[in-house]
Amino acid sequence: MYRPVQNTPATGRPLEFDLEKAQETIMRLFWEKGFLGVSLPDLEKRTGLSRSSLYNSFGSKQKVFEQALERYREAMGQQMCEPLEKGSQGLADLRVFLESMRQMFAQPKCPGGCLMVNTMIEFAGADAAVAKHTARHFQRLRSAIVTTLQRAADTGEIAPRSVDARAELMMTLVLGISVAARAGVSKDDVAAMAAAARTQIDAWEIR
Repeated sequence: MYRPVQNTPATGRPLEFDLEKAQETIMRLFWEKGFLGVSLPDLEKRTGLSRSSLYNSFGSKQKVFEQALERYREAMGQQMCEPLEKGSQGLADLRVFLESMRQMFAQPKCPGGCLMVNTMIEFAGADAAVAKHTARHFQRLRSAIVTTLQRAADTGEIAPRSVDARAELMMTLVLGISVAARAGVSKDDVAAMAAAARTQIDAWEIR
């Protein structure tokens, strides 16, 4: 999608830019540096847009950031939550989920960790609007994990009474791996953490 911006060339025709590309660029910049680490010059340089264009198109820096969080939440919901929500298996779907996490963090261009986890740590609940975005993300993820574990219980892989406790443990593992990836732990060590989590899932199965 292309959107006209306020500054115009000598011909008087409005300049246009690729909104989708700009939003993706902005999201990855905040993912890489965090809210406080991104300046307006950073946004101008990375997107190629002027300050007035950024404000006219996205609003204040806070609004730009919240839009980046929303974009990330939607992308991760599609990439990570939907396979759990719509899966047909139980523990096998959780193993695939953890492998997807490992692969994401192993990518050379991955900014590091999870934007929502990074944001939760950076803001520590101090901003209600930001906290709402992170809460929605983690609520959906936990619900998707519960749905998957319930499938596992329905097919006899795990005991039904263990669903809630194991959902909490899975969330703990996911958060821990994400924090480690952000903190600069080597990709090999992050992969080892994901492998250990998969081993834990294997131990849950009733044999």
